[in-house]
Amino acid sequence: EHWTMTKTYRLNPPLSRFCLIACLATALAASACGKTPADPGGEGAGGEAQPVAAEAEPAGPAVAAAPAEAAKPATPVEPVEIVLWHAYRDAERTAIDQLIDAWNEKNPAIQVKALGIPFDALVDKAQVAMPHGNGPDLLIFAHDKVGTWARDGLIQPLGKFASKERLDRFLPQTVKPLVFERAIYGLPLAFKSLVLFYNTALVERAPATLDELVTAGKAFMAKANSGDEEGAFGLAYDAADLYYHAAFLHGFGGLVWDEEAKALAIDSPAAIVAATTVRGLHKEHGIVPKGLSGFVVTAMFNDAKVPFVFNGPWFIAEIDKAVKWAVAPMPTLANGKPMKPFLGSEAILLSAFTKKNAQALEFVDYLTSDEAALTRFKVGRQMVANKKVYENSRLASDPVVKVFRAQADNAVPMSNAVEAGVAWQPYSNALRKTVFGDSEPAAAMHEAAAQARDALAKLRK
Repeated sequence: EHWTMTKTYRLNPPLSRFCLIACLATALAASACGKTPADPGGEGAGGEAQPVAAEAEPAGPAVAAAPAEAAKPATPVEPVEIVLWHAYRDAERTAIDQLIDAWNEKNPAIQVKALGIPFDALVDKAQVAMPHGNGPDLLIFAHDKVGTWARDGLIQPLGKFASKERLDRFLPQTVKPLVFERAIYGLPLAFKSLVLFYNTALVERAPATLDELVTAGKAFMAKANSGDEEGAFGLAYDAADLYYHAAFLHGFGGLVWDEEAKALAIDSPAAIVAATTVRGLHKEHGIVPKGLSGFVVTAMFNDAKVPFVFNGPWFIAEIDKAVKWAVAPMPTLANGKPMKPFLGSEAILLSAFTKKNAQALEFVDYLTSDEAALTRFKVGRQMVANKKVYENSRLASDPVVKVFRAQADNAVPMSNAVEAGVAWQPYSNALRKTVFGDSEPAAAMHEAAAQARDALAKLRK
């Protein structure tokens, strides 16, 4: 340091020497702390710390160094907690728990806490809790809620995080459904669609057409319901639910919405043909029972009461280990076209209310990586969205994987539009009336279309 005297003071010699020593001591103390007396904050102009020149040690006798002060233990940094909600169970839950445990072990600064919530309750719970700050940072759900949740401000777009490099990991048909109003609101984890499950102990092979399925189903019923045995059917699925019925609708060339997803097409000629066909499976051929829920379908298949089931990949975990089964693509309809089920893209979504965007997205990147996808594929038996998994010939040659992967190329992504929800209840009511009731298909579909259009008009006001 350079000190300049601007004034000269006349002092007695002993006092002068004392003052000089005091000044030098003050200067040395300030230099040792990296501060000048005029800079108590240790910062110079512009807020940057200014370097202090080192001073030479004065010559003198060696002096033993003072004992160093014991180092104080560093204050532990509280980890950032990321809360994730999902509806996984069985093998899928085991897989994601394994991945979260592995993440938490390697990333002490970002700890992920998962909460499993029943599927039917997850939507309502999220919509109530998230705006009040009691919801998750991340949420795993099907893409069909993206439009509604984006409009309601519950989830946020991923912006630059959804880079081309990241999106190239996935099958294109699993990414497109996550786009709403030109923004991407999630990264895909898995895709889900219906296929044909069949009991290989009850039927020799999978039917290629719906007519073959009807014939095989009726033959099984004739044998299984003989004597005192009853309650066997040829085909089990919820025929009054639009999600399951859509495979018939799309196969006959129909849609719930028109091509631009701007107008409902519930009562189109193709929709009426599809409803009539399903009505025949119950009323004419008698192979489809009335009022089936998911648990009833599982019980019938496990108890060898039905040889054929339309179901998705979640059904695999529900099949009893003693049952011999296989899967096949959905059969071809009378028009020569294959049935085309809905495709659902299951994605991880970012809450609009989280204050931990950066840390949450780090975990998103990990969970959607090719390595994590392989764990979800092997342990959780998920049909993952990552292309690289299917580039492995050994994995892709698995008969079950092969069928689901092929079906994904012959499926129709569900709409994620806000308005899409208005069709579900009227459509399902119409199916219930025409398939299991006495309403004619055309009349029931026209009534459903009118109800849905009224609901759509109110929604758009």
